[in-house]
Parts: sequence; structure tokens; C-alpha cells
Amino acid sequence: MRITNIEINNFRGIRKSMISFPLDSRIICLIGAGDSTKTTILKAIEWAFWPTWNLVVADTDFYDGDTITPIIIRATFSEFPDLFLSEDKYGLFLRRPNALFGEDIDDEPQDNLPLCLTIQLTIDATLEPKWEIVCNRMEPKLISHNDRKQLYVGSIGANVSKDLVWGKNSVLQKYADAKGVLHDAYTDSLRNAAKNADLSALDSVSVTLSSVGKKYGVYFEDQIKSRLLIQNNSFSSTVGLFDGDAPLSQLGTGSQRLLSMGLNIGISSCNALLLIDEVENGLEPYRLRNLINEFRDSRSSAGQILMTTHSPVTVAECVIDEIMVIHSINGTTNAFVLKSDQIGVNDTIQAQVRRNPESFLSKRLVVCEGSTEIGFIRAFDRFLAKTKNYRMAYKGVNIADGNGANIFKCADIFRECGYDICIVMDSDNDNDKSEKAKMREAGVKVFDWDEHNALEEQFFMELPMNAIQCSIDLATSYKGIDSIASKLTEGNIPFEKAEGHLIISSLVSEQRKSLGRIAKENAWYKRIGLGEQLSSILFNNYNALCNTSTIKRIVDGLSEWVMKDEEART
Repeated sequence: MRITNIEINNFRGIRKSMISFPLDSRIICLIGAGDSTKTTILKAIEWAFWPTWNLVVADTDFYDGDTITPIIIRATFSEFPDLFLSEDKYGLFLRRPNALFGEDIDDEPQDNLPLCLTIQLTIDATLEPKWEIVCNRMEPKLISHNDRKQLYVGSIGANVSKDLVWGKNSVLQKYADAKGVLHDAYTDSLRNAAKNADLSALDSVSVTLSSVGKKYGVYFEDQIKSRLLIQNNSFSSTVGLFDGDAPLSQLGTGSQRLLSMGLNIGISSCNALLLIDEVENGLEPYRLRNLINEFRDSRSSAGQILMTTHSPVTVAECVIDEIMVIHSINGTTNAFVLKSDQIGVNDTIQAQVRRNPESFLSKRLVVCEGSTEIGFIRAFDRFLAKTKNYRMAYKGVNIADGNGANIFKCADIFRECGYDICIVMDSDNDNDKSEKAKMREAGVKVFDWDEHNALEEQFFMELPMNAIQCSIDLATSYKGIDSIASKLTEGNIPFEKAEGHLIISSLVSEQRKSLGRIAKENAWYKRIGLGEQLSSILFNNYNALCNTSTIKRIVDGLSEWVMKDEEART
């Protein structure tokens, strides 16, 4: 089974959302900042295909607690069982993917698109759920829980231990009909004690479990057996799996999740829809990378996997066809695909995913031209914390590397994917003027130095002499005293040598400008760490700067941008 699009209304943190999933990938990774409703999207899909009638619903499941407005979830899906195609079932309700409900009156299937059905879950103030198959051409038709059971949706979240016991909510039940065996085992155990209970009929799953464990890097010491679980001197209502005498429920979180994922992947001839919340939970990077590759192999031609992540490792491992960026503002959730229709752009986007995976996990971004600017913003963040008791992360702001000459392409990628961005860059390239103007016209704040100045040139023009001396000491510690001395001599910058230091007593304006140019051209601070140390020198002497200085104007503008309210961004 495969979901093509979903509409969510009044459900938990989502007031409204319409999401279309890419048709050219069966692995979809939902990324974005915390509280962007990624988990709620997975939960909405799970509820839409809930296999029983006893779905537990509370008032808190309604957006803002508004029970007057019903929860409505419409999930459109393809690759369903053939029996659904008959007119007695749902053949008359076939639709094309991404047809709007109630608007595209002609939502009939098209030859070049997959056959789809739409299931609608409605929950009103009575808290009674109702599942129907819907389309724009017919009155809704109820779908039974028996039919929904044919649409297997596996969910991997916090409670994966359920998949390591035989029970009605366990994936193990999909591998064998164990009801009779369990009943006999319980009866026998109550009569003869747990050690005499015969659960060998369940142990055929051990071969599957061992195979799954081997593939995903979880190993067992002994043969896997099913045994009755005893609690407080009585028999529990479930049967658990044991590795020898050790219950599998004692495995680490990551190992339990891997086994659960592997069992879910193997179900229903690989045609299942698998939902995984925070796929990285409990996994080392190498096991996470292996898992994602296994996902691709298992879903190369059937089924689908939707997962969420907060891990840069996961983001970097995904290709752009597999990534969707989720943003939520004031109850409206939007999804953006990274893949572009523009020729040559996808390589740039993929490079950004590899280069800046953590940036894609934020709400807002300061896009920096290069390493020195990144260092400047890192020091600026500490300056905010020290002077305003505030950090950029409080407003969901992160840093992105604009990769030098590619900064405008990178900024466009982030902006088109719904990120609120600003740009920090130099003004030493006249060719950038038109691109800066376009960005500003699009509402993007561009923080740049005085005309013809790079960061180093602006700093040396405005820093007090004691700060310039500290900056020279920093460059000397990195490049060596002889290297820096030779460059100062070439640039006619006056200095003295004393006790292993290069001492600069005073500079006129032109010498300051020349010193900044020398620092830029010889890459004295072209590393993130060095740029951060240089900027820390600046902020340690911030009060000595003129109030009308360009540096203070930039810092004040950045502070205002970081701390602006969400309403100002909508």
C-alpha cells in the first residue's frame, strides 16, 4: 500500500493541512524543526487506517480543544487489495491522486496515474469515529474494520516492545494466527504451571526473527522461544519472546526498534505502509545508515515508508527525492519537496543536504557566505546570551553555510522550502549587487558591510587599536610570526617585534583598510574557529565602537531579525 496525499483538519496541532507525497520515491523522510507537527501527520495516517472500531479519542485530540469543529482526515492511497476493485466494494470510488475533495468534481482515474481510493475518518463532539470511502462523484460508503485490516499500516514509535509479544496489537500476529495456540497454552499453564506450557507452535517466528536480527545487526545468544510471562505469581495475558532465558524486552531501545521495523517490513509481501517516528531513536550512525539502505531495498517496487527525524545523519543519508520539509505556523502545516524541476538545480540542493544537514532541521536560518561569517554568527549568538540573556535557538534560528559564490542559490533553496532566512555576506564583489536587490525585493534581509568591504576589512576599519593588536596575535598564532610579519612589511603596515609578538601601535585609515585587505587575501581567519575567535575579539570591545558604526548597525539588525515574533513572519 502507498499513500499519495492526505488532508488533515482540526487534529491535534494541525488546524488544516494538505500534503501530497512524491510519486517517484517510496521512502519519505519528514524533516523540520520541533513542533512542526511531523509526528501528528504520522498519527493522522495511522488513525485513518485504524484496523478496529475501538479508537480511543479525547477532547485534547481536537485542535485547540475545539470539539465543535470535527476532526476530518482524508487519506488517498494506491496499491490496495484487488478485492477492493469490485463494484460491490469500492470500485465505483476510484480516484486519481491529488484530486481535491469537493473541488475537483471530475476526480476519476487517469490512465497515466495510479488507481487510488480515499478513506475519510470523521470524529465529532460525540468522540465516535466513522470511517468511509469517499469521492466527489458518490455518496460516502462505510468501510468495515475487516476491510481496513487488509490495508496494513505498521507504526513504530515509543512503544515498540508490543511487537516482541504475541498480542492483538503486535506485528507477530500478522505472521501466524496464534489464538488457538495461546488459548491452549494458557489453559495448560494454569493447570500444570508455566514450565509445562507448550508454545512450540509459535516458535516458527524464530527463523524470521533471527534473519531480521542478522540483517539489522541484532544478534542472539540462543534459540528464540515463546514462553508465558509470569507477573506477581500469576500468568499475564501475553506471551513474550525470549533469547534463551532473557526476554527480548530487555534489549536496548535501538535493538528493539530494529527488530520491530524488520518484522513490519517483512509483513504483507513488502506491500505494507510503515510509519516510523524519529527513526534515529536509540541507533548509532552506522546502524542508522544501514537501516535506511535496507528501507530502499525492501521498498524498491512495493509498499512505502514514511519516517520523521531530528538527526543530521538521517538527512545527509537521504537523497532529495526522499525528503519533505514540514513547517507549521498558526495551525497551518505545509510540506515542501526539495526536488526541483529546474535543470541543474538538484545537484546544488543535494550538495546542500550533504553539506548542511542540520540546517534543514530548523525553522529559520542565517545563511552565511562562508566560514568567517559562520564564525561571526556563532560569536554573535554568545554575545546575545551575554548581553540579552537570549540565544538564537530560542527563536528556532540556526546557521547555514552559503558556500561562497553559491550563496544566492543556497538562499533560494531554503526560501522556497518555507524557511525564514536572512543573509550575512561581504560587499567586495560588485556582481552581487543585483542578486542582493532581488533578495531584498523578495523580503529577505541581507546584512552586508560597507561597499567594497569584506568582513576583515570592515573589522579593521572600526576596531579599536587594542582589538586590532589581539587580532594580529590571533593571526600570528595560526600563521606564524614570520609569515604575518612578511605580509605586514609588503603592505607597508608599521610594526615592531617584541618578545615573540608583532606590535602595532597606531594606524591611519588607509593602513587599516590595507590591513583588512591583507588579512582577507591571505586567509588569516578563513576557518569557522578563527572567524569565531576574531569576532569574539570584536564583541569583547563592542562598547568601544562608535554608535553609528556599520558593525553596530549590522549587529542591531541581526538582533531585531532573530527576536522578531512569529506573527511578523506570516
